Amino acid sequence: MDRTSAILACGVSYLLCGAIGADTRARLERAGVGVRPWLTGSVAQAVSAFRRGNLADLAMPGCRPRREDI
Repeated sequence: MDRTSAILACGVSYLLCGAIGADTRARLERAGVGVRPWLTGSVAQAVSAFRRGNLADLAMPGCRPRREDI
């Protein structure tokens, strides 16, 4: 819960991450934070892919994004 509170306190609107627990993801999404988990690559690659609207290219092997994550 401390991390979730810290993320919210920083004013984060979208979280790109490698992995996240289901409960934490649900709390963040209920608070209005967009979450895109199961990404691989560097921070620079993730930010670049996010800006291009192409995060699916960074999905970890075997981790297909949910339809609403694309």
